[in-house]
Amino acid sequence: MQNFGQNTQRTSILNELSNGNVELGEAFAMLLNDMVVQSGITNPNAEPFDVVPDSWRKLADKPNKTPDEIKKLDETFKEEVRILAESYLLYIARETRNLTGKIDYAQYEAYLLKYRFGRYDVMNKPEYLNKVKVQIRNAFNKISSHGETQGDNLIDKNDMAAFIFALSTRSKRDANNNFLGFEINGLIKPEEYAVSEHDLFEAGDNLFSIKLRVAYKTLN
Repeated sequence: MQNFGQNTQRTSILNELSNGNVELGEAFAMLLNDMVVQSGITNPNAEPFDVVPDSWRKLADKPNKTPDEIKKLDETFKEEVRILAESYLLYIARETRNLTGKIDYAQYEAYLLKYRFGRYDVMNKPEYLNKVKVQIRNAFNKISSHGETQGDNLIDKNDMAAFIFALSTRSKRDANNNFLGFEINGLIKPEEYAVSEHDLFEAGDNLFSIKLRVAYKTLN
């Protein structure tokens, strides 16, 4: 019975990997990887990624929204994030030949070394490679535990959704630059992503860790 369940799950994932569900995730991955250069600073030629459709942004810009419209904005945003997260996770799974639907550290490292750092020939630069692997481990730890101090050492669709939700929010401050919390933006800009990636690659608790925790609780 257990083997039948495992085979069914593997078949389901194989079907998803082959039926085009990864296309959105692939486009997202390509734009994300293009947002920063080797050092982590913003690529001036990169394009932003809009998580939400034009209809969402049009409604968000509408003054005097009704409670139902506010609820619709919230539900639509969360749904768009979940759809993108699942597609992005499937894309990583396809590229790392993963059939479980959950990414472990070895697979995440292999993916980032190839797509985030591969163009810089890191494999032939031992000192730089060691530094990069520390950054990747820090990022994996934060995403897999959605900003908490510990997790299950696997990135699933809920962890990935929290990651994308966190990328889609920005800090809100008053006229005196005092931190007021986070607001949903829905547009991932290269310069903002560069800051998020920097925090993601750093050890210890920081602003992006907080964003991940808030995002996970908001979505679940």
